[in-house]
Amino acid sequence: MSLLHDTLLSLLRESKNPQVLHIEQHLPQYESWEKLHLLKQLLCIRAPSPPLSIQLVRDIDAVLIHARDQRILTLGSSIPPVATLQRPGKSDISIKLWQGDITCLASDVTVITNAANAQMLGCFQPSHKCIDNVIHSVAGPRLRQECFDIMTARGSDLPVGEALVTEGYCLPSPHVIHTVGPQLARGAVPTNEEMQQLRQCYVSVLDQAEGLPSNEDGSKRVALCGISTGLFAFPTKIAAKIAVETIMAWAVHNDNTSITEVLFVTFAEGDYDIYNALITQMHSKWPSILTNPSPTSNHSLPIEGKTLKIARQWLETADSIIISAGAGLSAADDLDYTSRALFAKHFPAFLKLGLTTLYSAIGFNDWPSDQDKWGYYFTNVQVVRSWPSWPLYQALIPWLQTFGDKAHVRTSNADGLFLANGWPEEKLSTPQGRYSVLQCLATCRPDSTFDTLPFYEAALPHLDTQTQRLTDPSKVPRCPHCGGDMMICVRGGDWFNERPFQAGEARWKDFRQRVRRSGGKTVVLELGVGMNTPGVLKWPDEDLVRNGDGQIKLIRVGIGPSVTMPSDLEEKGLAISIEGDIKLALPWILPDSLDETLAR
Repeated sequence: MSLLHDTLLSLLRESKNPQVLHIEQHLPQYESWEKLHLLKQLLCIRAPSPPLSIQLVRDIDAVLIHARDQRILTLGSSIPPVATLQRPGKSDISIKLWQGDITCLASDVTVITNAANAQMLGCFQPSHKCIDNVIHSVAGPRLRQECFDIMTARGSDLPVGEALVTEGYCLPSPHVIHTVGPQLARGAVPTNEEMQQLRQCYVSVLDQAEGLPSNEDGSKRVALCGISTGLFAFPTKIAAKIAVETIMAWAVHNDNTSITEVLFVTFAEGDYDIYNALITQMHSKWPSILTNPSPTSNHSLPIEGKTLKIARQWLETADSIIISAGAGLSAADDLDYTSRALFAKHFPAFLKLGLTTLYSAIGFNDWPSDQDKWGYYFTNVQVVRSWPSWPLYQALIPWLQTFGDKAHVRTSNADGLFLANGWPEEKLSTPQGRYSVLQCLATCRPDSTFDTLPFYEAALPHLDTQTQRLTDPSKVPRCPHCGGDMMICVRGGDWFNERPFQAGEARWKDFRQRVRRSGGKTVVLELGVGMNTPGVLKWPDEDLVRNGDGQIKLIRVGIGPSVTMPSDLEEKGLAISIEGDIKLALPWILPDSLDETLAR
């Protein structure tokens, strides 16, 4: 068994909680990502007293550090400043803005900020998506223990506006500053007192950061989260204005500060733009001290990660390549099926139906009419066809083409983007179907499948730009054979007609056989494959490696727990995970891409 399995087993038995002990008998059936998720959940609900045994803490640390080594970490030094606070006779302070998970900032960021609660013990609700939960789940149980010891010695809750500093433990950043911000009722307007409390939070954070040691190069980087926003309901625009103004004022009035960089870290959609606009406004308010940064040629590595280097080595020595692509690949090029902002921008007329994301429309059947339904589907086709660019596909495909007939792409994506970006049909398999094909919903004949394009082009002049509805009912696609209902030919029910994609499946089978016969090194590069349909790509990829006699290796790149590899493949050195944005990872693992990226 793996360290993860044994550690989880020890934690289950240590808990003596009858509600969780029954899990033990089912544990061998859990996948690695499920075990890691369960480990974090158990740690989330566990009180800090009695303390865990020293050995169990060490094992948990080892598991979490292993997970950290698989993550893409962004170096604070590589983030370009959006403003420079000039201080004559003193070191300037760089103001930076970054969107992402604050726990994914590298160790050159001196301290990250946590929006904590007054008890300072973290969140005890595993399903709660607060930053307190995120930070504690990455840092590990020693963080909660230190907080508990501090608060026990203190003897009282931490007041709103104050802050405390702790070690970072399994986090990349060496320190965490915890502060308690005001909590509002949803939709409430903050009072003057609450706004002053939020200002004090940022002052307290900077005061605490002042006492921390600088990095070896003299830098001291402080990463600030959006305190009190999100689940704590402080309106983001007001909170961001307070944050920016408070940081500027503090820096101006603290001439001898050792802080060299302040990073505003945003996470929710739209927050980056709010902060960017505010900082731009600050330029006009303080033109004598706040300037635009001078353009620099920064050739430092923007990201780091242990498995990135291994992945690059594997790809450099590969004889054959298999690309296994899921929805996360297109999402990395901004066609994100989970994005509410994207849906609201491109499909505003369908919000009234309760649809909020592209995923929410999959399998949706409550269309007011066929004209509305096909208005949606044709709008979807229009969005994909008119997307401005696909830089990841355009970087990936030329590299793949260097392998000739020793490369194959297998994708669950139905968007046709590999074909649109120049990848040939004869090296592609799409087992989940494709938007470019329509089928008779009744499958009246085996060959009742048709090119989407003629139907789309006929309907496009009748697609109302305001209602996003087909105005001419005669443009609703009907089966040319039986006159019945039509559907996009994607796997969505027992009506799915696989016939148009059988040739691709035959090519895939032939490619697998050729790879095994060749005896060369094959790498499966799995990009953005989630757990919606693991039987299509994820599990077959793992089985391919298990049956590859050590000559097939798997690189799994994506976001979230589903990136975790089965322990048997990791322990044999046949598989690695890279957790993070594919847009960051791909240029660094593709051979010959690194120098080009740095040159840009």
